[in-house]
Amino acid sequence: ILVGILLSATCLAYFYMLDRVIFSSAKFSPIFQLLVAAYDNQTAWLVVAACLLAAVWNRPAPIVGLVEFLARRPVTVALASVIILSVGALTAYHDYPLAMDEYAAVFQSKVFAMGHIAARFPPQLINWLVMPGFNGTFLIASSHTGQVIEAYWPGFALLLAPFQLIGVPWLCNPALAGIALYLIFRITLDITGDRRAAGFALLFALASGVFAANAISYYSMQAHLTANLLFSWLLLRPTRSRAFAAGAVGSLALVLHNPVPHALFALPWLIAMARVRSQRQYIPSLILGYLPVSIVLGLGWVLLRQDIGADAHHGAVIGTALTAIFRWPNAAMLNMRAAALVKMWVWAAPCLFLFAFIGRLRYPENRHVRLLTQSAVLTFVGYLFVDLDQGHGWGYRYFHSAWGVVPILAGCALAGRSESSDRLVSFAGASAILSLLAIVPFQMSQIDGFMARHLAQLPAARRPGNDVYFIKPGAGFYMSDMVQSDPGLRTQDLLLVSHGMQQDSAFVNRYWPSAVRVSFGYWGEQWYLGPIDQRVPVDGKAGERHFVFVPASITRSR
Repeated sequence: ILVGILLSATCLAYFYMLDRVIFSSAKFSPIFQLLVAAYDNQTAWLVVAACLLAAVWNRPAPIVGLVEFLARRPVTVALASVIILSVGALTAYHDYPLAMDEYAAVFQSKVFAMGHIAARFPPQLINWLVMPGFNGTFLIASSHTGQVIEAYWPGFALLLAPFQLIGVPWLCNPALAGIALYLIFRITLDITGDRRAAGFALLFALASGVFAANAISYYSMQAHLTANLLFSWLLLRPTRSRAFAAGAVGSLALVLHNPVPHALFALPWLIAMARVRSQRQYIPSLILGYLPVSIVLGLGWVLLRQDIGADAHHGAVIGTALTAIFRWPNAAMLNMRAAALVKMWVWAAPCLFLFAFIGRLRYPENRHVRLLTQSAVLTFVGYLFVDLDQGHGWGYRYFHSAWGVVPILAGCALAGRSESSDRLVSFAGASAILSLLAIVPFQMSQIDGFMARHLAQLPAARRPGNDVYFIKPGAGFYMSDMVQSDPGLRTQDLLLVSHGMQQDSAFVNRYWPSAVRVSFGYWGEQWYLGPIDQRVPVDGKAGERHFVFVPASITRSR
């Protein structure tokens, strides 16, 4: 308990040493620096307070009662969590892909939901619809053909596409989170044979802000977490069919958005299987499971990406980016990872990583505990060689693909303990409950406030009718990320890249000569197209309308 309090206090002290003693944020991206210094700093105080309050609680009986209630109803808990997280996605996260990492997958999922592989924009408008600098990094767009796809691998977009098709994209990550919760419970139970320990693991996950935050977002990291948990659960007791299924899950995990998160997580399991004679028989089934999706989606997408982006030499851009991202750690990178460690601590249930460490010590000879630990450690160490701080993101999202390991190991720390005498039960349970009731809601309110302020940078749209916004590259605080186009140009308003007031005016006069400029500022301009919807019906799609860019002079002559 004392160690947990001291570690939490150390994390709090980090924020007061940052840029004063030892630690530096000089090389942080602006958004990462803001989220660390302004948002995580506040949460660190709550974590210390929760630890101090939990330390004086010495009545384990009600905590054990709650944990056993959860342990008897893991499916019900998971389903209820899906509902609550869905509400969070619609309210706290505003059903909005904040970062380009999120938008790229959402864009591609809409393309798949339309029944296409690539979107097709008017070629002459690519530089208006795709922000300069994002073409080749987040999207791949051809100014010759107008074809547009996401730059990442499309596995998460495929998972998201059915939800897009029925109009509930916000449900995808909450549903994956519900599956992850059940897998956390199931794996802990399979390892310990202790239902109460599995209940604690469930409580720890529910009480961690990072789990909820990624579950309500459009980041692919929730899919990575769920896929890696399912992969490891299938290999706890391997058979040929389970090994094949694990390979199939792993193949999808490889192409969710890039192969690194799953590769780091899976490597210890693959090496362990190769080293144990009795398990080598499952390797062919595992490989057979990996191959189809990896080849079709992985290799196929690379070829498609090169074909569409050939005119802009995006292949060379991607190759250069890879060599620029991976390098030996330097002082700036170590500062980034020091901040990441602090973020991991304050975005988890209080002292969760300490409990996970205790859980690992309690099962030194358990093969599965060792492998789960190795997967988590390798994931963190692997990203020591990535020269990025993650930019946007809640908690430390580079670790999130392996984060499911942490509540499992923490549950192992509580296995077989006597509630009548063990103060760790009281401390762990009380700190988790305080986090669930106070810290997680506080972090959700932080996210809600951040999203609301971000979206408020643009003035409200005029109604009825349509608005066109021209956003200046680099204007405002990450306003460039707001240039997000629907692949079918079906949205009521357009968010375009500004080319300067003169060219923007000429653009509007070319297509909507009766439009009126209603607002302008540091961010760009807003034009109101009038009370009549300027979109036209989509052929063969009842009730759908989209923008068609035909000069007004041609329309009048017709």
